[in-house]
Amino acid sequence: MSSYAALTQNENMKIYRRPRTWVMTGLVVFMLILVTVLMQINRPTDAVSSDWRAQVTQSIANDQSDLQNPEKLTPFMIERLQKDIKMSQYQLEHNIKPDRHTLWGTIKSLTPLLNLTIIFTIVVAADMIAAEFTAGTIKLLLIRPASRFRILMSKYMASLQFALFLTVITFVVSFLIGGVVNGFADFNTPELYVGADGLVHEQSMMMNVMKQYGFLLVTLLIYVTFAFMISSAFRSSSMAISLSLVGLLAGPTIVAVLSKYTWSKYILFANTDLSVFFGGTPMRPEMTLTFSVLVLAVYFVLFHLISWFMFTKRDVAA
Repeated sequence: MSSYAALTQNENMKIYRRPRTWVMTGLVVFMLILVTVLMQINRPTDAVSSDWRAQVTQSIANDQSDLQNPEKLTPFMIERLQKDIKMSQYQLEHNIKPDRHTLWGTIKSLTPLLNLTIIFTIVVAADMIAAEFTAGTIKLLLIRPASRFRILMSKYMASLQFALFLTVITFVVSFLIGGVVNGFADFNTPELYVGADGLVHEQSMMMNVMKQYGFLLVTLLIYVTFAFMISSAFRSSSMAISLSLVGLLAGPTIVAVLSKYTWSKYILFANTDLSVFFGGTPMRPEMTLTFSVLVLAVYFVLFHLISWFMFTKRDVAA
């Protein structure tokens, strides 16, 4: 085993030996189950999958009734109701169950809980280096023959592996919950959407869920790298974790306040959610997918350079 692989393995052992790691993993599983139970308890009466056609028919009637009073609706609401009617009629004509009654529909509804994975991974990443200084073990680590760069990268890779571990746990548990709640028979049920041509189209619900996971993984990668940089800059573990979480939680608010300024599009937090370019609304109208990817790439490289500089140049004699 190479020295780099051994260092990474050692960092993984540190992560998974801590009770905190398994508490966070348990919380992810608990929240997935809790949210599913709450959704089932609060599911409306039209959610009886055995009679879904009658319920979809009633839904069409309700939407058409709402459209009879357009003065009470905004243009967006009118457009949304018209699209819902088209998709409901398509479901009846092609015998396609609503996605909330399917395996992938349940997984999709639980996807936002991946934000827990981001938070917990930030805690681990922000603690990776700062904790060594807090505990005074950094000197023992640096007396090894491995270079500081290898030590730094082994910690970073261990953080990413933990992020992947929690992501896989989230997906597997969501998949099992979806199967238990709705069964596995509708594995290939398509997802419907109304295209720019005004017609209803089918797309793979599984691929749509995978796309959502992909977008969140990009967000996760950037925030983990940001937290790792903060960890390299501070000797205090609690300070590193606090600043990283403040960046995650307050970032979107900061961007919203500054969105009126053209230069705000260069802020990191304005570019972390790439899903807005696939059905959402970018913070600034001139922003494109290519632009956001390039901005993220610049920040990604910058964070690594700062991490490397801070860690390799830091005096640990004190």
